[in-house]
Amino acid sequence: MKLGDFEIEPAGDGPFKLDGGSLFGIVPKPLWSKLVKCDERNRVTLSMSCMVVRAPAGVVLVECGTGRKHNAKMRKIYGMSDNIHLVKSLGGMGLHPEDISAVILTHFHHDHCGSCTRLVDDEFREKKDKVAHAVPTFPKARYFVQRGEWQAATNPNPATKGTYLPENFVPLERAGQLELLDGDCEPIPGFRVRVTGGHTDHHQAIIAESDGQGIIFIGDIAPIVPCMRPAYNTAFDHHPMDTMRAKAELLALAIRNNWLVWFYHDAEITAARIAQGDDQPQVSSVEISAPDLGEP
Repeated sequence: MKLGDFEIEPAGDGPFKLDGGSLFGIVPKPLWSKLVKCDERNRVTLSMSCMVVRAPAGVVLVECGTGRKHNAKMRKIYGMSDNIHLVKSLGGMGLHPEDISAVILTHFHHDHCGSCTRLVDDEFREKKDKVAHAVPTFPKARYFVQRGEWQAATNPNPATKGTYLPENFVPLERAGQLELLDGDCEPIPGFRVRVTGGHTDHHQAIIAESDGQGIIFIGDIAPIVPCMRPAYNTAFDHHPMDTMRAKAELLALAIRNNWLVWFYHDAEITAARIAQGDDQPQVSSVEISAPDLGEP
């Protein structure tokens, strides 16, 4: 779709299955199961819809999926596909890794930054130490993330070390392609980042705006459409009240300006315009559907 001087489309990194309780936190299954389906293992099928923006400043990629570095056990747990991945999706759009000039990340959880790097040989997928065998996927890109997120990812605690996987981001620093941000700013013309906290301490949303038209990449503040509801927050959120505050502010901004909201993990709706319902925001029109998830 066109958005002022920007051309925007989704690039999928395949399906990603997540336990429904993890996705909805304190909300009980009898409630969330009315909104999404789950399999016999209680997993909800999600998308990983990365946002590709062809802009005057270059081709900007927002978010990077989970990548193809996981071993067989992890791929089975999360229902990942070897047939659908980000680089292949970009190729279908006529883009090569060398064409990406910038990557902006909301945070460093593995399902958001995995394709930041790639293994030099697939044989290393089953090995524990992948850092030495990983290189940046996009060799000409600058990778933007909050400095606090980098510090948290490189110094994980027992609760976060399972999702902060160093092979996804340490090679970026070693290659000199990592750009650390300090708070709200405009790292690229037309692209603003706003630190939300909530999901992680330094999670950021990305706002792309051109000619008065805008889109908010809300990240894991509202990963799927049902999570627009105030209390529907993931169990992974560090500070749920901050998530709720940021969600209300960003959705209000989108409604006020008639901007789009990008739902990274939603398996059906990727980008939509939002209206205020009687008691909560709701989708008023779907502008971009989620990429095909294929078969695991």
